[in-house]
Amino acid sequence: MDGILIAILTHNRLRDTLSCLESVRRLEGPVEAIVVLDSGSTDGTPEAVRRLFPEIQVRELGANWGYAAGNNLALRMALEQGMRGVFLLNHDTLVDSRCLVAMLETARSAPQVGAVGPLVWAWPPSQGIWALGGEIHWRRAYTIHRDAGQVEPSRRSPHPVDFVPGCGILLLREALEAVGGFDERYFMYWEETDWCQRARRAGFSIWVDPRAQMWHKAPLSSDDLPPATLYYMTRNRLLFFWEHSPSLGRWLALAHAVHGAVRLARQLEQMERPSHAQAVWEGLHDFFYQRWGAWGDGKEERWPASSG
Repeated sequence: MDGILIAILTHNRLRDTLSCLESVRRLEGPVEAIVVLDSGSTDGTPEAVRRLFPEIQVRELGANWGYAAGNNLALRMALEQGMRGVFLLNHDTLVDSRCLVAMLETARSAPQVGAVGPLVWAWPPSQGIWALGGEIHWRRAYTIHRDAGQVEPSRRSPHPVDFVPGCGILLLREALEAVGGFDERYFMYWEETDWCQRARRAGFSIWVDPRAQMWHKAPLSSDDLPPATLYYMTRNRLLFFWEHSPSLGRWLALAHAVHGAVRLARQLEQMERPSHAQAVWEGLHDFFYQRWGAWGDGKEERWPASSG
């Protein structure tokens, strides 16, 4: 089957979810099915989607499973139904009608493609570009979204990148069968970067296609992130670079990541934002005590396996 499953994971974002579905409804290309994965919303999202979009499937998860586990359900659905791939979308996105068609053209024309992402614009569009794929800086242990804040993309043709942001990513069947789904230890943030790195190590390439376009209603600045985001970004950054850094550079990367987290926590304390600082300290603590999954679950697993 050449069809694509479109999956939108949502949690208490009724208005954004309905806007996203309106844009998805206009997608051109081989859309085989659309599913909304609702993570325990209490704002009436499942009922509204069923009423306004009766052709769209709704799967109620009953709780917030996080990005990794929630979207893994969609990946399993696509594989079981024999689909060619899955286009994962955040609920706070809008897609251009030609987005999927362009990405599939890239998937067909480039060698051994595991995933394709679009050019992501900020919202409102006057803010410029949100991301044109991403780059990993191994020595200093950080990543960047390419072209963020720029008014025009630096490249106009499809090209390989290190990773594609998870707000909009097309994952292809061959790579999913070889690599598996998202690592649920991450819960949310960094899991798509981890997946792309595992796919690249398995011989697949990751591409971004500027002809495919979408919009993401997320801030460009990270100056006012909530405590939960700071926690996951801190813990999961450490996990990612410990797992994936080249063996000779693993400890250096870890040192840079720890230093950055400590400096951030102290800055937040000086700014009298104790809950934000505490989230960073807990992210550090939980990495070293191997506590994964949702913040506060108390899940403990073994030290991350070496992958260098």
